[in-house]
Amino acid sequence: MKYKKHHYSVTLAHYLSAAILFLALAVMTAFSRDAFAGHYFQPRILAITHMAVLGWGTCMIFGACYQLIPVILETELYSTGLAWASWGTLLPGVISLVYAFWVFEPGICMQTGALLLLVSIILFTLNIYLTAAKTKKQTIQEDFIFTACLFLCFTALIGATLVFNFTMAFLPQGQLHYLRIHAHLGLAGWFLLMIIGVSSKLVPMFLVSSYKNDRLLQVSYYLIVAALIAFSTDSYFFGLNIKTWFIAAVGVAGIGCYLVYMGKCLRGRIKKHIDLPMKHGIFSFILLIAGTVCIPFIIYYYLRHGQLDIRFTFIYGIILIMGWITALILGQTFKTLPFIVWAKHYEHLAGKAKIPMPADLFKPGLLRVQMITFIVFCLSFVPGCAFGLALLTGIGCLALLITAIIYVTNVLIVVFHKTKTYDEL
Repeated sequence: MKYKKHHYSVTLAHYLSAAILFLALAVMTAFSRDAFAGHYFQPRILAITHMAVLGWGTCMIFGACYQLIPVILETELYSTGLAWASWGTLLPGVISLVYAFWVFEPGICMQTGALLLLVSIILFTLNIYLTAAKTKKQTIQEDFIFTACLFLCFTALIGATLVFNFTMAFLPQGQLHYLRIHAHLGLAGWFLLMIIGVSSKLVPMFLVSSYKNDRLLQVSYYLIVAALIAFSTDSYFFGLNIKTWFIAAVGVAGIGCYLVYMGKCLRGRIKKHIDLPMKHGIFSFILLIAGTVCIPFIIYYYLRHGQLDIRFTFIYGIILIMGWITALILGQTFKTLPFIVWAKHYEHLAGKAKIPMPADLFKPGLLRVQMITFIVFCLSFVPGCAFGLALLTGIGCLALLITAIIYVTNVLIVVFHKTKTYDEL
């Protein structure tokens, strides 16, 4: 697929913004080591969480979607103008909201940020919907992607409501009651469904897999969506209760179907070599499983009115947000971004001259070190937070900061790549 200049620019704007915000996230984390030993509902943790899920994860996914959705849906993006408008409201929204959480000033800055983010998300969803409306062939990937966008809209709406509730206090119950729904609509409704929808199309393509059966994906879709709807409504009216066990089992079964599908794609691959970006992806699946394992412990200790449910909830969030989502992005950036830049510089030269491949545009040595430092982060930061070990938490913060610096450096190398002359080639 050929990339128009304005499509290229808006995609790169999201990638660069997300990379810079990831570095900011690592710095914020390093300055908040003590906060990870307490409750998750506190200013700095709220700021870090929203920087991670909105500034890092969502901004990157928005940018990737402008490249990948046309490929997955086999049609052109509906509007680059809507994409720019979404980016133009996303960035100030993230900065305003995160700053207001960091200093914890519920008021106009926090409310403005929440509203800007809601507008950005609605514009993105509208763009994806109008893009999907142009395609005649409906796929399970389209169902995953558009449903994820709808859940993101609901997540943002609940989030904005909670922000205004800080100063107006109009909700009948406390913030934590609604925060649980808000968080799971974001994690499972937005990230999980979007990641399944995109990865189930791209991973088989990257691996050149012979496995093509979508039945497991269809089962996964209905199980996860059913669990999300049931959890949201039941949790709203009754909180966590004995029925939560069954709802969680349905959702976990849906995740299991997806993982089995990915395993079949991996076993059916024709391309036997697994490159570094795909190894990041495999590691992210391990972290997804690790995060899912925390769910029964959260429910068990909550129903027993123990304090450990708070700690398991904290670890659950860290593994999924800082682990699973981050690992996937760290790897897939270097499967997608180099191709975008390569297409810009070399697509017109393909077959006419000796040219670099997309994988030649980034530094594999940096990517290898990035993976090592990120694994060190996961293996030190998670147990450090779990057991209140300051030394391990500090090592994790340093490892994350190094990971972010390496990542940003490699991204900049790709983005500022110069077309090589024929002699240089």
